Amino acid sequence: MKRWKQAFAFSTAAILAAAPMSAFAASPAFARSDEEWATLQDNILEYDEIAGLIHEYNATVQQNAIEYAYFRNEYGETNSEWADKYRDLAADLRDAVDIPDVDDSSYASLASTAITNEASAETYESAADDALEDSYVKYIEYCQAEAQLVQSAQTEMINYYINQLQLEIDTKSQELSEITYNYTMKQREVGQATDIQVLSVKETLRNSDQALINDQSAIDTGRRSLLVMCGWDANADADIMEIPEIDDDKIASLDPETDTQTAIDNNYTLLSNKRQYENARSVDKKSSLEVSIADNERNIKASVISCYQSVLSSATAYELAVAQAALEEQNLVIAQTQAANGQLDNLSLLTQQNTAETAQLSVEVARLNLFQAIQSYDWAVDGLADA
Repeated sequence: MKRWKQAFAFSTAAILAAAPMSAFAASPAFARSDEEWATLQDNILEYDEIAGLIHEYNATVQQNAIEYAYFRNEYGETNSEWADKYRDLAADLRDAVDIPDVDDSSYASLASTAITNEASAETYESAADDALEDSYVKYIEYCQAEAQLVQSAQTEMINYYINQLQLEIDTKSQELSEITYNYTMKQREVGQATDIQVLSVKETLRNSDQALINDQSAIDTGRRSLLVMCGWDANADADIMEIPEIDDDKIASLDPETDTQTAIDNNYTLLSNKRQYENARSVDKKSSLEVSIADNERNIKASVISCYQSVLSSATAYELAVAQAALEEQNLVIAQTQAANGQLDNLSLLTQQNTAETAQLSVEVARLNLFQAIQSYDWAVDGLADA
């Protein structure tokens, strides 16, 4: 089942067009147009919809929104309001026990409670002095958590298709292994293959069979995980659409020098530490955060450069895969000609055909790996660089 939509929130046309859904959206109806809601609530998962689906239907994001509202209601907006809450708790503990006269029978018990409360009150007062957070810090933390979930879901969707390609590659390998095994068995019957050779190809066939099982398991697990993250039930029959093509101008437009500053400005961890530095009262806390902030900036720069290098290496790998596929296609034409002339046996022809087909599938794997590298770079710039 899909998310139960809030029928009252949409026009009649949208209500009639949408399928039932299994969770309410986080945003009110007016936050999006009817067309946007209809797109999010159809039974199709597209890559570009992931951010919206995570925001509206992911359980962790919704829980974080509840906790954020509770924090603001309970502790206020500012750091001083939060610190005052700790001081109020300390005062309440001190006022909670009224110690009677020494000759009262309850004196010993109440005196012990008063000592315990005083120790707890001092702990709360210390926490008030060391308090660094406020509603803005919490907001950053929850935005970071949501961004990480979107990134994770995008990666899951890319891997879903990589795993499907790997299943195709391993299926072709398994088919060739089975042909090779049968061929070797016949060769042994006429004394042209040994038992050792038969055992070797049999082991290869067994490994190929296991690879198919592993591939299918990875596909099924990834699909369930992706659907749940985006608000569907794990076993929903939603259609997962293909990964978009790569913009040919995208890589050339990347500018790590300029993008590094943007990554620093956007980084969630750094923003949080800077706000906590503003809230810090003690010299020790400020000094510690100064060190953390400087370290954050160094790490962010390194992360952006690392992601950029990954894009370049993935682009090179993609170009090599394309070239290799073209070469194997030429080799296949040659092999077909040789087989037609009786110069090549059937197993060798099938082997070359398998190699050519696998090379073509490897091109798509390389494309998806490049797409993933670009995504990682974009997320580093947008706030998720490893700080």
